[in-house]
Amino acid sequence: MICTKAREGITADGISLAVGDRVIATASDYAGLKGYIFEIRTGADKDTENVTDDVYCSFDVPDNEKEIKLLEEHFSDLYGEKKTIDDLPLDLVIMAPEELRRIGEDE
Repeated sequence: MICTKAREGITADGISLAVGDRVIATASDYAGLKGYIFEIRTGADKDTENVTDDVYCSFDVPDNEKEIKLLEEHFSDLYGEKKTIDDLPLDLVIMAPEELRRIGEDE
């Protein structure tokens, strides 16, 4: 199944997520980044071989220079080469449902 319409979503292991939800990444390389869900893929429609569903997120670029620098350093270490915020694919990130938490628009 491919969910692309607002409010279409999934519930797995007590976690409910839907297209359009505002989220924060928790336990992943993207931890602390906020964004929204723009697509969810399940079953044979998934792009990954992960056991869980694929949740496609677009994360916001942090508005704080310190946070941007920390993010650049983290991904530079991860990839073994210098990365800038412009190098990071924040607009197309596939996450597992357990790596996300819904948040309010004001958070």
